[in-house]
Amino acid sequence: MTTIEEAVLYFRTQPGMPRLFKLFRTELLKYRKVKGTAKLDLFKPEEMEAIAHFFQVTPESLASKGRVDLEAFDRKLDTPPFNGIDLTHLLEAFFDEKLLSLSTKEERKYFLNQLEDNYSLLKDWLGYIKRNTADTDWIQQLIEDSTHQFEQYVLYLSEGVRLLPARPIRLSVFSQIITLDADAFHPSSDLGKLWLHVLAETTRLHAIEPITLPVTKKETDQLLESFNLFREDISDTVTVTNLFAETQSGYHPMWEAAVHTRSVLTVPLREVIKLQAVYPAHSKDIVWVVDNPEVFTRLMDEVPTLPMICPIEKWSCAIWEVFDRLEEEGIELRFVGDFTPESIVRAEELLLQFPSNAKTWRMEIPLYLNSLEKNEKLTEDKLALLDKHHLDFLACLKDEMREKKRPAYLMTRIEDLAEELKKLYSDS
Repeated sequence: MTTIEEAVLYFRTQPGMPRLFKLFRTELLKYRKVKGTAKLDLFKPEEMEAIAHFFQVTPESLASKGRVDLEAFDRKLDTPPFNGIDLTHLLEAFFDEKLLSLSTKEERKYFLNQLEDNYSLLKDWLGYIKRNTADTDWIQQLIEDSTHQFEQYVLYLSEGVRLLPARPIRLSVFSQIITLDADAFHPSSDLGKLWLHVLAETTRLHAIEPITLPVTKKETDQLLESFNLFREDISDTVTVTNLFAETQSGYHPMWEAAVHTRSVLTVPLREVIKLQAVYPAHSKDIVWVVDNPEVFTRLMDEVPTLPMICPIEKWSCAIWEVFDRLEEEGIELRFVGDFTPESIVRAEELLLQFPSNAKTWRMEIPLYLNSLEKNEKLTEDKLALLDKHHLDFLACLKDEMREKKRPAYLMTRIEDLAEELKKLYSDS
């Protein structure tokens, strides 16, 4: 790919290009965006030939048109050998000046008003920036440096908000979808910092509160994860037992050894994405998704052959990757969770994501009432979680929980539950 310095050097040596770029500069300043046309009626034959060569057309065809559109020139820069170079940046480098800067508050406010009209999903965030508070000085500087670049950022941010994932995915995958660049949303980049600012804005309880950016890596990860975005990290794992896995080379020896030794396997995301297939080490095509790690441990003790996955009361990218591979094999996912708002929300998310393959197990009113925790009361904030999704299948259970305002835990009935599963897997 040609660098912008190489591109500037190339265009300086091409007949007619410096003159054409001066006309482009006038149009850019006039419209404050890549828009407008440059007339070619005063260009010499050798200059027309150089411009025609750039567009890969004949000089006669170019002369008959009589003009060059800035947008067409910008699109042509997306093709080899210039692919990726932006016309505004090229002109700024060519003339060694900032062309679309906004130095006054009034100019920036007018510009932000236009963005509000065009990107309604970011209306509240753009409104906050318009207040021009000290904590947005760095954003004001980005606008002043280049309105063209900032508007491109806003386009990506708006698309990011529109396409926020309903299930965990890697930040690099999300970034690739939005911008075609896997690193564009990295928190160290300008766009990545703006993305964190947008996400932080949505977490404010009141519009009068300042937007607080995360400071540490842990805080950054927590903010991203609250919107189902995960950075590639060795801590993103899935915990499984009695599952086989395959790679392109065949059986995965680590997963196979864990099955034969009845061991629990905790696998990081970087290893999970290498797998071609995952399936239970049992003739029954069921994998039990046991939400509570204590229940998971007890069931391992009581039913050693049970194929299980433990989310540890939280979804991860690695878990969803394994779910995808199980779905491809036609395996049923059976959710085993406590009677808490958080667990019910996770059950609903699994049912919504895999409507043909997912079911819940014993998430029913009689077991809930027989397992009620007498000494614990659910807060209104916890009960509000029950409104996050709306599935008829769990509606009655949620109504009962709203009425009783108490959770229930499967550990209080673990012997009965284990006995049911022992009978189901008695052929093991």
